Amino acid sequence: MSTTTNPPPDYLALAENFSLLPDGDERLRFLIDLGRQLPPLQESEQTEENLVRGCVSSVWLLCETNRTGNGGSEITTLHFRGQSDALIVTGIVSIVLSRFTGLSPEEIIAVETDSILEGFDLQNHLSTGRQNGLAAMVERIRQFAISALVPQD
Repeated sequence: MSTTTNPPPDYLALAENFSLLPDGDERLRFLIDLGRQLPPLQESEQTEENLVRGCVSSVWLLCETNRTGNGGSEITTLHFRGQSDALIVTGIVSIVLSRFTGLSPEEIIAVETDSILEGFDLQNHLSTGRQNGLAAMVERIRQFAISALVPQD
């Protein structure tokens, strides 16, 4: 992988399983199944504030910060939840979340955008609108990471 941050095991397992599928319908079904397996957001979480701008379908992302330790040895990791109003897109959301969940803000910022779907061979199968939506999701996650780096008063 071309990123400076090693992908989490869940992401690697998804990429490996996906690569074993023949092209076409099998991969589409896999994405739909991923979308169905992603825990749904509460209706109250599907707000304008959580909506990702720039996606063809509606996509909502939420970030939860986990801080462990104390003083100078505190470790921060970010955990993401998300959903779309389209099952295939929710499958893509699942892949994106598996790439970033559990990483530190610094690790998230270090991930190269072009590598997000590496190993899934989806880049050539996504419409321009979906590619723009993917970039918008990644940018939103980066913004969460940057916000987490700002000292909390």
